[in-house]
Amino acid sequence: MDGFSTLFEDFTRLDVFVIGFVVKLLFVISAPSFLIYIILNEIVRLRGRIPKLPGPWGYPLLGSLPSLHGTATSDEYRIWAKRYGDVFQVPLGNVTAVVVNSTAAARALFIGQREATNSRPVFYVLHKKVQQGGPVTSIGTSPWDDSCKRRRKVAATALNKTSTESYLPILDLESRALTLDVLSSCKNGTVSVDVLDLTRKFALNLSLTLAYGTRVENVKDLHRDLVISEIIYIEEEISKFRNPTSNFSNYVPLLRPLNTVAGWLGLHKNSHTADVGKRRYAYHRVLQEKLKRDIADGVDRPCIQGNVLKDPESKGLTDGELLSIGLSMLAGADTTKRSLMWAILLLAHRPDIQERAYKEIIETDAHLLESPHVAHSRVEYIEAFTKEIGRYYAVQRLALPKATYSHVEWKGAVIPPNTLLFLNSWACTRDPSVFSDPNVFDPERWMDGGQTANRHQYAFGIGGRMCIASHVATKALYAVFLHLIMHFRILPAEETMDPIVADPIEGLLTRENPIAGPKARTVRFVPRNIDVTRRMLSAES
Repeated sequence: MDGFSTLFEDFTRLDVFVIGFVVKLLFVISAPSFLIYIILNEIVRLRGRIPKLPGPWGYPLLGSLPSLHGTATSDEYRIWAKRYGDVFQVPLGNVTAVVVNSTAAARALFIGQREATNSRPVFYVLHKKVQQGGPVTSIGTSPWDDSCKRRRKVAATALNKTSTESYLPILDLESRALTLDVLSSCKNGTVSVDVLDLTRKFALNLSLTLAYGTRVENVKDLHRDLVISEIIYIEEEISKFRNPTSNFSNYVPLLRPLNTVAGWLGLHKNSHTADVGKRRYAYHRVLQEKLKRDIADGVDRPCIQGNVLKDPESKGLTDGELLSIGLSMLAGADTTKRSLMWAILLLAHRPDIQERAYKEIIETDAHLLESPHVAHSRVEYIEAFTKEIGRYYAVQRLALPKATYSHVEWKGAVIPPNTLLFLNSWACTRDPSVFSDPNVFDPERWMDGGQTANRHQYAFGIGGRMCIASHVATKALYAVFLHLIMHFRILPAEETMDPIVADPIEGLLTRENPIAGPKARTVRFVPRNIDVTRRMLSAES
């Protein structure tokens, strides 16, 4: 019983309130009836195992969920791979998942059998409770069907190299805005700066401007602006409901009626998840309608959704499918924010990296110091640094879950359609067969010519459902890193002096969350030359 209670402590809000009901259930119903339920459930659970594929057997009802409790899940899977192999199955409650843990296996399954691994799973919490089984889902969470194909094709056109060139002024604008916010907050390097809201504002502005051509203007406190605070709150709630490691109702059917009973008794609101979904659709629809009016009036800014709406091929999309593309673009703000936070913490503890990067910028083009246009530049070391941040921290450590579209083969095992698939991006970025000294942060690994061409970063996934916004997201981070390194020396704050805060495992805010964020939030920014920075910020954009 103790193990049962410990496991349920970290359930989502839907599950936290059912602990008492689980306990009462054991007393109210007879032991024989409960035993029969467990036996029948075990028959169902064990029949879902994939023959000839190794992996743990797990516990009754819960599978391997107790074994993963309290661990950094992606790193735990990497450790398990040493025992079970690069590809193994893991029982999550009643659901059998297949975890892919090496670069060779990832290429074999997600590139070699691309069409067969192209789909996404339908989750109880996200798809049935939040989205109420409705047709509007983001591209990244949609199962593979004709609608998803149409949406990806139109979105990919809006994000190709030619279209991305039109977004470079947006990247310049937002990277300069962050630089201004840092300069205003740092008090000439004399105070600690909490980077959470600074990076949150940058990521939100970047996503809003890229997606809809609109942005947060002159808002000093994000949480006091009703519209912005609504977007922040709902997007963070959606991120929680998308978390494949903590929403146990996805995997343990017994929890679903217990949640319903808890709602009837008023211990929590059954309507919360659906309400989050409705509120999310509401502000996306407002943003989309505003963009349509701006396009009609000829005053719209270049943006992804605008390019989609102007694309003749988008005429075949429904309003829901068009809205889905907007949902997809805004969903990336959370990973952008966390990548930037990790990078700032690392720089604070690696003055050698900072000075090497600053030197490389000056030697490449000293005029960049006062230029408002940096997104189009090419400083090789900063590009390599950006890639290495994505590899070393791999914020999306378990890539967005996939599902098999048809049968997939792996070393004699046949994985059936609609099987949950996890690409363990974290394990792939630590694969010593591809990345020498994988636990060492080394941007130069991306600067060794031919060897770099054979490497894949895995921060944006791999294969047919790889993030279609990867190029523009990488360019956005490049522009930010360039400005921060050019204009500031970044030092630890008093409370972040211990280098452990920048460790990708020990520095985690929440170990079980596959979208990895740092616990530490404060550093000191010391301007290198305030006059130069102010001239850059005041230059014609």
